[in-house]
Amino acid sequence: MRVVFDTCVLVPSFLREVLLACAAVGQIDYIVSSQILTEWSRAAKNPLDQLEASLAVAQFRKTHALAIRSGAPSLTQFWLPDPNDIHVLGLAVVQDASVILTHNKKDFPKSVLLTYDIKVLDPDEFLRKLLKQNLNEIQSALNPIVGRVRASHTEMNMAEIWKKAWLPQFGHLIERL
Repeated sequence: MRVVFDTCVLVPSFLREVLLACAAVGQIDYIVSSQILTEWSRAAKNPLDQLEASLAVAQFRKTHALAIRSGAPSLTQFWLPDPNDIHVLGLAVVQDASVILTHNKKDFPKSVLLTYDIKVLDPDEFLRKLLKQNLNEIQSALNPIVGRVRASHTEMNMAEIWKKAWLPQFGHLIERL
């Protein structure tokens, strides 16, 4: 399965780590474009967050270079309600992706995506589907990530952390294992 990661699923570091670990286990071919990475860098609201985002994007470029692909050379043939998301659809079409992973499902209408045989999923839904197929492997892959997050956020319980990462249902399933 080839999946386009929209910018919004890359920005929170815990969500990104969980997605990348689970994608590796599920042998998911995840892709982004340079434009998505640029949006990620610009999403920061203050200088410290901008520095952190720049470092994270640079690290992503090094460690996930094969995931960075070219989008459509022209976007004029595509339409979405938010013109700023058209490049994501163009990338998905040109790279023959079957899924766009985003929190902004309303910006990717099913009627438009059906034309290209592409589904839109949010990360919580996507990860729950992967978990059904790869239960033990995902649990093993997430143990060090969850352990590190638990240790560095002792003031929060894991349900709060999963919710903050926009993965409440997936997190509930992981915590029950």
